[in-house]
Amino acid sequence: MSIFAIILAILALLIALLYILEERTRRQFESKGVPYRGNVTYSFILNAFTGVSFIQNFTRTYNRLKSLNAKVAGGSDFGITKLLILDPDIIKSVLVKDFDHFVDRAGHIPTPKNDYLFAKMLLVLKGDQWKALRSKLSPAFTTGKIKRLFALFDQSGKKLVKFIEDETTTTNEMDLSTGYSKFAMDVIASAVCSMNSKAFEEKDPSVFEKMGDKLRLRFGAKDMIHMLVIVLAPKLANLLGFSIFDMEMQDFFSSAIKGSIHDRQEKNEKRNDFIQLMLEAREDKLKAEEGELSTFEKDAEIKSVGKASTSGDMLDDTGIVANCVLFVLAGFDTTQSLLLFCAYALALNQDVQDKLREEVETVLEDNGGEFSYESIHKMTYLDMVISETLRVYPPAGITERTSTQDYQVPGTDYVLKKGGSIQVNIAGLHQDPEYFPEPEKFDPERFSMENKAKINQYAYLPFGAGPRNCIGMRFALTEVKVAISHLVHNFRIEPSQKTLIPMKYTNENSLKPKGGMFLALNKIQH
Repeated sequence: MSIFAIILAILALLIALLYILEERTRRQFESKGVPYRGNVTYSFILNAFTGVSFIQNFTRTYNRLKSLNAKVAGGSDFGITKLLILDPDIIKSVLVKDFDHFVDRAGHIPTPKNDYLFAKMLLVLKGDQWKALRSKLSPAFTTGKIKRLFALFDQSGKKLVKFIEDETTTTNEMDLSTGYSKFAMDVIASAVCSMNSKAFEEKDPSVFEKMGDKLRLRFGAKDMIHMLVIVLAPKLANLLGFSIFDMEMQDFFSSAIKGSIHDRQEKNEKRNDFIQLMLEAREDKLKAEEGELSTFEKDAEIKSVGKASTSGDMLDDTGIVANCVLFVLAGFDTTQSLLLFCAYALALNQDVQDKLREEVETVLEDNGGEFSYESIHKMTYLDMVISETLRVYPPAGITERTSTQDYQVPGTDYVLKKGGSIQVNIAGLHQDPEYFPEPEKFDPERFSMENKAKINQYAYLPFGAGPRNCIGMRFALTEVKVAISHLVHNFRIEPSQKTLIPMKYTNENSLKPKGGMFLALNKIQH
């Protein structure tokens, strides 16, 4: 028998084995009345090779299961049960009412030894460690703390306007991805790390931008193979020096931020940034403003997850670096995504843009021609536009939690075993006509004071829900409002010859336009 024939026989045997395992998994779910959506791993791999984006996959999966009137659907991923929740009432139970069963986010990816920052990020911490660190950090994200940073947001907004003016001197068309990348990085560098990103000082990406870009998780064919080795053969991954995050990036941020910490301690100096807030949290000196509860305290009541614990060494110098990097990871990509698609929606809906500009001009006139924290948050229509952008173009299409104990799924006969995961398909929910009539239509009026109360809050989850929602929500919304306000005040946004209509998406962990976001930006003379 030839080698080729042997290889074919082995492949055939492997395929047969995988088929048998799939059918057994399918029968296990269907015997409990739960439809089977398939193997999540295979779906991701197929998408990576065929170019189907995550957002398309999430929406198609949701619509197919919704047509079956399914409230939940079974799946598997590397042998881990993945239960997809479609019903808002069950979502509420999982994320809020029964949070004690789902304290942890998905945590089935081994941490390669080279990823020394990954293990100390709030995002991946579990149980009592997460609870303790979240409680310590929550006061850093209160309204009062973010208000102190507003001047930095506004400075970055003005730099963005100047950058766009320079880029559109010869043509009004530009890829707004570049400008918003620089804006998001400039805000994070100054407000989080007290660093000069130098993003707007040169046309090409600065070192800070390049390092931030290395944090982006991509899911092409090569990336999927790399991740498969880490998940399936962690010892081999360590031997080969594989890591989830680029080593040059980790070393860059570690050196810069630890240097800043050392400099402050040497000079006994305090700065107005999140490094300082984390240093205060480490010493238990960080408190919420009087009369203002932290995000952690405002969230749904957290049932006991075990004995009280301290954050231990989670906020040592490496821990502070890790959570600054997490800020870049979580805040850069998602913020840029929201800003890009908001500009896109405004370009395609001129009536919405005109109404928003009228509100911005009124606020500026009442505020002496400058934006303030209070004036930005006074703009109700701006808030409606952002909310609708998050509905139509959610930066994160899915959220996930891991069960810490066996869980009887409400309204079903299915018991999710400890260690299994639940997934909530945010993209699918946001496009469901049951909750949002004419979901393809961009309509900020859905979020007016009158209509907002009618929305099922567990069918609209751009920042998640419950105690493990996005801790940086206030920070993100404030910087986004600043950027959009500066943009519509200074430019009329229109589609250009290169604008993608309909939109196409890349295959990355957050929603991004394929090939950039080309728009026409026409300067408004005041």
